[in-house]
This record gives sequence, structure tokens and C-alpha cells, in this order.
Amino acid sequence: MNRHSFGPSWYRSLIICLFLGFVSSATAGVWEGGDPVKGEQLFNANCASCHKINKEVLAAPGLGGIAERWSASEELLVQWIQNPQAAAASGDPYIKSLVERYVPTFGWMAAQAVSEADIADIMAYVQNPPGKTEVVDTGDACPTIDDLDQGSSNSSATIWFIILFVLFLIIAVSASNVRFSLNNAMRESEGGERLAPISYGMQIRAWAWKNLVFVSLIGLFVVAYVAVVGYQSAMDVGVYEGYRPEQPIQFWHSIHVCENEVDCQYCHSSASKSKHAGIPSTNVCMNCHKGIKNGKRWGEKEIGKIYDAIGFDPTSGQYIENYEEKPIAWTKVHNLPDHVYFNHSQHVAVGGLECQNCHGDVAKFTVGRIAPVEEINALIDDYPTLIQLSKPTLTMGWCIECHNKAEVDLTKSGYYEEIHNRLKKEIRGNEELRNYLGDDKVTVKELGGWECSKCHY
Repeated sequence: MNRHSFGPSWYRSLIICLFLGFVSSATAGVWEGGDPVKGEQLFNANCASCHKINKEVLAAPGLGGIAERWSASEELLVQWIQNPQAAAASGDPYIKSLVERYVPTFGWMAAQAVSEADIADIMAYVQNPPGKTEVVDTGDACPTIDDLDQGSSNSSATIWFIILFVLFLIIAVSASNVRFSLNNAMRESEGGERLAPISYGMQIRAWAWKNLVFVSLIGLFVVAYVAVVGYQSAMDVGVYEGYRPEQPIQFWHSIHVCENEVDCQYCHSSASKSKHAGIPSTNVCMNCHKGIKNGKRWGEKEIGKIYDAIGFDPTSGQYIENYEEKPIAWTKVHNLPDHVYFNHSQHVAVGGLECQNCHGDVAKFTVGRIAPVEEINALIDDYPTLIQLSKPTLTMGWCIECHNKAEVDLTKSGYYEEIHNRLKKEIRGNEELRNYLGDDKVTVKELGGWECSKCHY
């Protein structure tokens, strides 16, 4: 072997090969190496409002089989997603066919704020979506009118009681007048003197003393009734089940969520990232409604309110220059007291709760509403992870009951696992903690979910 075969140039070549191999393995491309689980979250948040996987919708092609259809380079796919117009300028035939088919009617696809690694995850999900819990089709999956969402009747037992009491009082007064007139008529026919008129108050007092037992029973009933109604009214303070305010635009969840399969987090994108779920900006609405200009139920009327808010001319398909936008004043539905702290991301990202756990079957709602707890519990067959509760929705008892029943999977969060390990070190002499660990289950309560400062400022 030549004595110079392993000289400095050989080492340089080896280092270069290793570096290139590392780089190529680190950038495996968008068609392989992605995480389908992460891809599902990204797809739902960024793509699902327009794209489906195995079917084509009005405004966009289905993404199933995109790896076989895409004839351009991976770099161009990344550019197409991040900057569609720049990718179209490349002149690629397939991209050109997409532009000619969809852009004239529906406008350009919105540029997506995703990285190349995110795109690889999305492609991994599109090519091999993880299995999902199958929901049984009842034949009424997308109702045109949500019968559960019609609101409660204004009539109540109290109103009927007052009406009956007033009617009884009128009858009693009328009967008293008739009786008084008949007595005077009889006295006159017998040659006697007429009775002097007396006030209704004196008549009532005389009748009450004469029927003291009956009056006492009636009084006891009235006191008991007022006490029960008062207690029920006090228990209803802060309970808003069924609350459904009017909104400035007739937005129906059932059309978007059920019929068009828009994921909740596409519109409420911060639910898994921050304290608030967020209300979608008008720009988010325009991602679809720049092309969809006629609604299924109200035609152009309600969608026109979106255009008026943002300044969009549906005839020309262009935004109006120098237009002063008018924010849409949506009415908040789920209101918590100012002293209550609630973090959406902790429950969605760490707790793994479905939106339906707290909000009910949104796919059957018209406008937003607070779902009664019985209605949420009825979804257990469709959502096996749902926690059955008994207290009214959005009350303190409802939250405490959930924290008492909800089990924590320590393997999914290093934070909770660390808390649990610290608790186990204190088990000696702690009878309550021994009882907690005795059932091999860890609930939110056992990790401090009942501490006042967790939820109250």
C-alpha cells in the first residue's frame, strides 16, 4: 500500500463524506422521515379547512396520492406551500394546472407559516394517516337545524303559581261581593235591615279567624314554596347552561365543522398554545371565503358582512385599497369570573382533552352556546375519553369534579412525572398520599388540582 494513501487529503475526504452524510440524513426531504402524529396536528391547523385527504372539495384538491402526482422538486413543493405565487412563477406544468383550475374562482392559496420539517410531518400524515376512533353514523350527522339549540322556554312554575293565585283572588273577591249582596237581599225580604258595608281587609281577617287551621296550612305551604324557589334561584347564580347570545354574523358551526369538516383549531388556533382559544380574525375567514362567496343557507348576505368588515370586493375578487377595516364584534359565549384562571393549552396539549369535553357536540350547533352537562355526557359513545360529570357546566363544582375524576398519564409529560416523583419521596408518614397511590391511579386532584391557587388569583 502506498505510504501516502492515508495522508491529509484522505482525512479531508473522509471528513467531507461524513459531513455530507450527516447533512443528508438530517434533511431527509419532505417525503420521508416525518412524524404523522405531529403532521395530523399541523394538517388540522393549517390545511383542513380547504383540503381533505381522500376526497376533493370545491376549492382545493384532495391531498391523498400527492407524492405520485407531484412532478416538481421537493424544494418547489416547500415553496408552493410557503409562497404559492413565487412557486407559480417557476413555470412548472403541474403548478400551472393548479393555478388555472382554482385561482380564477377561489383566489390564491394563503401562504402557510410552516417549516420544511413541518411539511415533512404533514406529508407523512397525508400518506399514512393514523387510525382514528370510528364514530357511528346515525344518519343525522349534519343537521340543518339543531333542535338542542332552540333555547329554554320562558315559562316557569313561579309564573304559573302567580297566575293561579291572581285568578283565585279575583274569584274570592267576586264570591264575597255576591255573598254580601245575597245576604242583604234575604234580610230585606224578611223585613230586616241591610248590613253595613265592610272593607275587604276586615272580611279577610274575619274569614281567616273562622278558618284558622286551613289558613295555617296555606301559610305553611307558601313559606315552604318560597324557601324552595329561593334556594333553587340561589343555586342558579352563575349557571349559564344553554346560554346562546346573538352574533353579528349568522355563523353556523354545523356547516363548518360537520358538513365541511373544518377542524376546531383551524379557527381557534391558539387553543393548544395559549390561555385563550382565540376568536378567528377576518383574515382566517377570508382563507376560504375569498373563493366561497355564496353561503348554503343565507347566500351572499352573511358572507357579505365579512367582506364589508375587511374591505373585499367580491365582484373583482380584490381587496379595496386604503380601506378602513371594521373588526367584527363577536359576543363572548363562555365567560368565567374575573378571579378565575383557566388555561386552554394546559388542558388541550397536556391534559389531552377533546373540545367536546367542555363544549359539547359543536358539530351540531348553530351559533356558539354553553352545552348542558347532560348533553355533554350523552357523547360518551362517540368520545370514549370523555369524563362523565354531574355538576352544571362552567361551575366550580363541575371543574372540581373533573379534576377529581381525570387521570393523568405521567408518561406524556415530564412536568407531571417530576411532581409525582417528588410526592412519592414524601409518602412516609403521609397517610393521605398513601391512599392516593393505593389504586395505581394518579388524578389531577392528587397532583394539586384542588389547590385554591391553581384556579384563583
